Amino acid sequence: MSLTLDATINRLLRKAKITENSAVVFKNFIACDGHDDNAILRIVTHAHHDHIYGLRESIKKTPFIGMTEATYDILTALGYEIPENKTLILNYDKEIKIKDAKISLHKAKHIIGAAQVLVIDEEDDRLVYTGDFKLPSTPILGADLLVIEATYGNPNHVRPFKYEVEDLFVDLVKTRLAKGPVHIFGYHGKIQEAMEILRSRGIDAPFVVPRRVYKVTKAAMKHGLRVKEVFYYKSFEAEEIVKTGWYVFFAHLNTARIYSKQSVTNIVLSGWEFSEPLRQINEKTYLVALSDHADFEQLLEYVEKSKPKIVITDASREGSAYILAREIKKKLSIPAIALP
Repeated sequence: MSLTLDATINRLLRKAKITENSAVVFKNFIACDGHDDNAILRIVTHAHHDHIYGLRESIKKTPFIGMTEATYDILTALGYEIPENKTLILNYDKEIKIKDAKISLHKAKHIIGAAQVLVIDEEDDRLVYTGDFKLPSTPILGADLLVIEATYGNPNHVRPFKYEVEDLFVDLVKTRLAKGPVHIFGYHGKIQEAMEILRSRGIDAPFVVPRRVYKVTKAAMKHGLRVKEVFYYKSFEAEEIVKTGWYVFFAHLNTARIYSKQSVTNIVLSGWEFSEPLRQINEKTYLVALSDHADFEQLLEYVEKSKPKIVITDASREGSAYILAREIKKKLSIPAIALP
């Protein structure tokens, strides 16, 4: 029995790898979230910077670049120009065939347009790459071989407050808006999620944003982001809004040094907070544990319900892939390795 199991695992492992260029490669010709010179198809699961490594090289060298339409529009907003003859827009759950593989993208709860990848090969093996996700709104795909993200793959990365963060975030913004402008900093995708949370909970103060955040937000709105009253900060409307002192300003976390001010409330959206959902840094600065990734418990839940024969944890991006692989073996008795 163990010989049969070992043979099956070895057969599956020959169908997948993660390269030093952060490409998750299936069947040696499908590369996900990284460039591979041998790929016929490069799939972009979503538009975060650590999943578009080498994209400009792929645009030059790879015959096809596949993604959801929302991801395509966000990449365009970020300045990427993918030639029409290379662009392959893939709707969720729609299957295409390249060589001997059937390929489909499936929804992932992360940022707008985010996707999981399913490859079914000529032996009917199901090869799955989750990309980034969180539960419960991500469908769990059955897999023979599962490649899973490991951002919060450490057992210490558990949020006991998963379901109260949004309420606390909204209450904080409401309270601080009564005292003046609020500046919120996060990554693309998380910014738009925060916008939607605030709008859905009744905060109707105008949103003011820099150019790139404005473009990404408009692209996300085209694909279902439920947000209104967003203004480019150098527009006439935004300048008049700023004079009133009643608005919420959103900017990318990398620009916090430019746009944070001592005279306003500054809120940083961080996934790396596990002890408490909201923490005050000083009189005007707060950290809110708003994450768009699965925590450790949710990663294990995905693996358990997916029922793979072998798991590869993604060690090419930030996270705890080696620890997660160990914990999968220990807690679920499923073979697991971290790559590369």
